[in-house]
Amino acid sequence: MSRKAFISHASEDARIATALCAFLEGAGVPCWIAPRDVTPGREYAEEILDGIEGCAVFVLLLSAQANRSPFVRRELERAASKDKPLFLVRIEEVQPDRSLELFVSSEHWIDAWAPPLETHWARLANAIRGERAVAPPAQAARRPSAATKMVGLGAGLGVLMSLLAVGVWSWLTPAHEEAGGSTSAAQPSATLVTPAGPLVATATGPAAPPAGSAAPEASAAAADDGAEPCPGYYAINPQLPSPYACTCGTVVSSQGSVWGSDIYTADSALCKAAVHAGVIPRSGGRVVVERVDGRELYVGTSRNGIGTSDYGPHHPAIHFVGSAQPAQPEPCPTFLAINPNLATPHVCRCAAGDTLQGSVWGSDPYTADSRLCRAAVHAGRIGTEGGTVTVVYADGRAMYSGSERNGVRSSDYGAYPLSIRFQ
Repeated sequence: MSRKAFISHASEDARIATALCAFLEGAGVPCWIAPRDVTPGREYAEEILDGIEGCAVFVLLLSAQANRSPFVRRELERAASKDKPLFLVRIEEVQPDRSLELFVSSEHWIDAWAPPLETHWARLANAIRGERAVAPPAQAARRPSAATKMVGLGAGLGVLMSLLAVGVWSWLTPAHEEAGGSTSAAQPSATLVTPAGPLVATATGPAAPPAGSAAPEASAAAADDGAEPCPGYYAINPQLPSPYACTCGTVVSSQGSVWGSDIYTADSALCKAAVHAGVIPRSGGRVVVERVDGRELYVGTSRNGIGTSDYGPHHPAIHFVGSAQPAQPEPCPTFLAINPNLATPHVCRCAAGDTLQGSVWGSDPYTADSRLCRAAVHAGRIGTEGGTVTVVYADGRAMYSGSERNGVRSSDYGAYPLSIRFQ
């Protein structure tokens, strides 16, 4: 079961908090957020406390407003007293106030004010699920001391001498003198850790050709022959050729996250996306992936035993050669709020299963984080069998009133910054 996240935010940051909530839930991370999840008629403070206790992790949106909010501080204190793992998401370039500093560790910091925001939110979703570690920005920005620089210089010289020794040894070995001989199969790789990261040196016999030689073409050919294993994510190296051929091993469902359908975000788990696209079975195989223009909206679906998630703007994207292009109209996202800046009207297709579940708030207009296809049934635009809908953004409201229409019951809701309507 996914780990539920409590989202703590200042009231002034409600719009971005709501968009983050919609994104996380679209990525498979359920959230508790006020005022949406406050039960009407119950004590507000009691509901907040119950929400914190019922969640596995605590997400704090840090801004100048959050620094000044006594409610944010109390929520943070409560989460700390319950030993909830904290994920601090800075939505402005500010430092935690002294009243918050006691509870805030740099272990799980994410700076998320520079667009595209969804890239940072994806890192948060992965971190909450435990898929990837979140690097603390405080460490990345720290200036090295003079002593550290000297250690780094010494380590760098050591690496240089080691590589020089490997090169000389390779040149002098008898195998090098044999015509067409190569020692690459017999020589192990040496991994040297430096202050700048791991450096891998492989003794390959012949010296590396100089820059401008035919080596890059040979590398490209090797990349295209499908013999080398696929990387976890195509986005790991923006310089990878396109199209790019590689081989996937056995694919398991827990092998990373995938966003989109037919067109996927470039940081999706590559081989898992290939199974979803239908170009290889779960047992693996050769794939050819190409880089394509990014999109403003990616919609997740379930295919071939693989479930993918919705996603907002992301650039670039990937497509597998030989697989289908997105059908038109494309499937509807779970919530339109996955991209609050999406240009509307937006035309999409609701499947039958999408109309039967999820919460809806309001009565045309609806809150932007209402379940889109179920809201369309409530509005009378489609039946439970699904169909094509046209949805537009509208201004937020101070109050949304629920009602029962067309077999769907919607709920009341308080102030919300963004609405949707159906044309």
